[in-house]
Amino acid sequence: MCTVPSRIRRHQGGGSPFPCGVWYHARMSTRMTPRERVLAALRHAQPDRVPFAWGFGATPDMAAILARELSARGIDWAALRCAVDDIARLPSPPPLAPPPDGRDMWGIAWAPMRYQGGAYTEVARHPLAGVTTVEALRAYPWPDPAAFDYDGLAARPAERAPRRARATLIAGGNPFEIYCWMTGLEEAIINLLDAPEVVTCALERITGVFETMLTRTLAVIGDQVDMIFFADDLGSQTGPLISRALYRELLMPFHRRLTTRAAELAPHAARMLHSDGAVFDLLPDIIDAGFTVFEAVQTDAAGMDPARLKAVYGSALAFHGGISVQQLLPHAAADAVYAESRRLVETFGAGGGYIAAPSHAIQVGTPVDNVLAMLRGVLGEDDFSAACAAARTAH
Repeated sequence: MCTVPSRIRRHQGGGSPFPCGVWYHARMSTRMTPRERVLAALRHAQPDRVPFAWGFGATPDMAAILARELSARGIDWAALRCAVDDIARLPSPPPLAPPPDGRDMWGIAWAPMRYQGGAYTEVARHPLAGVTTVEALRAYPWPDPAAFDYDGLAARPAERAPRRARATLIAGGNPFEIYCWMTGLEEAIINLLDAPEVVTCALERITGVFETMLTRTLAVIGDQVDMIFFADDLGSQTGPLISRALYRELLMPFHRRLTTRAAELAPHAARMLHSDGAVFDLLPDIIDAGFTVFEAVQTDAAGMDPARLKAVYGSALAFHGGISVQQLLPHAAADAVYAESRRLVETFGAGGGYIAAPSHAIQVGTPVDNVLAMLRGVLGEDDFSAACAAARTAH
């Protein structure tokens, strides 16, 4: 059976630990589908319960641990993962031919980095490192956005089965992050100050590729898309990586270009920005750039208090994430994970506007009981038990 420690179960039927009660456990006369639940949250209406999404999910090594340990309890991890996820990520258009030499479409080479029990990939070659002139950037072999199979997107319904049951999300681009990977983070930040014309030229090329790919993708499946995911990490653990003035001058025009195009082609779709770190002070500009959902919500970064975020920006932004993969999930006791997950649902979810999710990928070293405690805290007892029952049936 799908269980967490008994000290968490003391809340079952024993009243809420919150003075105001736990509204998300209440049952509506008609239960929402996952998609209806997400869309209600995105329009800042109260869903039957706060939606849940895995976001970046578990790393492959952590997923293997979850599969092994849950199987010993009679639970199929893949079935449980699917049963609780209210969002389906639709595939990006695949390249018509693989990039040469094992590099990605931007010419970036990646290499695995091992740590105790797991691995991640890191940039092994920055193809624009040391490039300091606009002329050299213009001569670089940028990707051809026509070299992808857009028509094939319509023939890949597997991620949408049962059709439209879950809300759908596609990737829309990460221009500054790509530039940082191509150049190296330190050099990219220095160039923002010392060579802004070089940064602007690179972002023009990168954004142009993403804009064309987004245009062609939405032409094929735009009516099936509920959210468009953009990403550019703008924060450190203690504050923004750049000033508001620098963001508005150099980066916002490219973000706004992408969000404007998305709004033109899919006006019904939410526009989500992923950024790690302490970016509270940048959120007014992120809103001004055209984003309607803020993702990651790294609550253990400086200034990223949930109550403050909700009070100041909750009417303009929906939030996606918030459940810490830095401290809470790997290091807290299961009952603390459960209580904090419920607190985030109460805080961010009041009046809608919240999709609960881990703040990033769940890493090796995270106790399996903590993952289950997170799910129980977000879903509520009935939906959590139903998901476990479905996963037992699949197993």
